[in-house]
Amino acid sequence: MDALNFGTAVRDITPAHPVWAHGYANRTRRSSGVLERLSLGCLAVSNGEARVLIFALDMIGVKTDVCEDLYALLEKETGVGYPHILISGSHTHFASALHGTTLSDPEVGFVDPEPDYVDEVKVKLVEAAHEALGTLRPMRLETARIQVPQVVFNRRTVRKSDGMVEMNLLYPEDVSPYTFSPVDSELTVHRMVDENGVQAVLANFGCHPVTGCSPDEDTYRFSADYPYYMRQTIAEAWHCPVFFTLGAAGDAVPMNRKGDSRERIGSILGHAAVLAERTFQVDPSLDLGADSVTLDVETIVQTPPATAEAEYEDARRVVLSAQEKKGDTYREQVNTFRKKMMVCSRARLYPENKAEIKVQFVRVGSTVFVGLGFEVLAEASLKMKARFPNSVLVSCCGGYQGYLPLAYEYDRGGYEATESSTHFVPGTADRVLDAVLQWIENDAS
Repeated sequence: MDALNFGTAVRDITPAHPVWAHGYANRTRRSSGVLERLSLGCLAVSNGEARVLIFALDMIGVKTDVCEDLYALLEKETGVGYPHILISGSHTHFASALHGTTLSDPEVGFVDPEPDYVDEVKVKLVEAAHEALGTLRPMRLETARIQVPQVVFNRRTVRKSDGMVEMNLLYPEDVSPYTFSPVDSELTVHRMVDENGVQAVLANFGCHPVTGCSPDEDTYRFSADYPYYMRQTIAEAWHCPVFFTLGAAGDAVPMNRKGDSRERIGSILGHAAVLAERTFQVDPSLDLGADSVTLDVETIVQTPPATAEAEYEDARRVVLSAQEKKGDTYREQVNTFRKKMMVCSRARLYPENKAEIKVQFVRVGSTVFVGLGFEVLAEASLKMKARFPNSVLVSCCGGYQGYLPLAYEYDRGGYEATESSTHFVPGTADRVLDAVLQWIENDAS
């Protein structure tokens, strides 16, 4: 074989009726409209011996247990199983989920997934896999790595006064008090080309899809966020399907978030790829394979499930029965409810206070895609690429288990390094990064 074979398929997964969206805990009702439609894309790759399926979904992420169900379903239907199946979420905060979630309103609390929507996505997932595998044909793989720094910054700004992290959701008007931590501003673009031109594009970029929310009603409208416009821009130029995976965006957010920011960011990324056409390099490697490494970890929150459930119900009852829905006492009761709900949620996820983390590796040509089921902070990706420039980190992949900060970040503070945002004990990210670097080093040798 003198070329890898690629096939593609795309399905619309925008809910046809109002459902709960996942991404902002302060929602109080189901979504009520559509700004940009949501999609599910499948890229199939084969070298005649191995086959790989890469899925890109417009949703915040797919939790580990749901991914396990999807792996089993796809293996039954297509013969391709894990780790040769990569399931990634774009992490848009304006889409529905395949798993249960929590809302900060005590009237709502826990929200179960919509069974009809879950079934619909499963059907379309299998359909897309069959179509992508059925359209496999020889193509050459070309790669470009483009710096696009002007759209993203690290929200974990460090105060010069004391070295502590102060999260800035918006780029600060006065930057003088802060030192800015780095971001991975590399847009990695793989395109598949035959004698008729570009047939598919797979892009990766590390920026939180959290634009919009202006006006507030946008919070309740479905949106694929800026990846939608990136895909649209490239597709209009090259007339092919475009797939997006999220890079290390745990602490990387848009410099501008409101108005038409999502259109502008997506357009900039799309045009950056198109304008870099002459920089694409042909990948001569025909390598294709997949592997995974499993780490045993402990949870950062350790509460017996029965205790967690009882304390959650007690805290919810107190808030719902409060006479005055305002004032310091009520705010304290609401905060207690939210804390107990988080603890209860973790106890349901990890009843033994332990878990297994799977780190996924998919090699396509010379590129190793590293899939992590977390919102990964930029530093991990930068360290990985410094050692192995041909690697690509895919966040919210094969799971959705909170943030993944390195151990030293807990001493600096900030939202991403707290027990409310991380699922596992400090040092877990360091172990994961060591496992990633070790695997790639062994693979390279």
